[in-house]
Amino acid sequence: MSEVVERLERIEKLLITLNAKIDNFLGYEEPSEEERKELQNMREEIKRGEFVKFEELFEE
Repeated sequence: MSEVVERLERIEKLLITLNAKIDNFLGYEEPSEEERKELQNMREEIKRGEFVKFEELFEE
């Protein structure tokens, strides 16, 4: 009986670890309404060509 309890405890620990890894992997939340608006504004600016290319940031 003690062996069964030990196995169950080990399984429980593994499940807790797995759950933590899943949480870390998903690790993001749904954006708020304000964040969605900001992202939409950024997309619109990019469509209008109002952006600086990454390479241009470091040109002299």
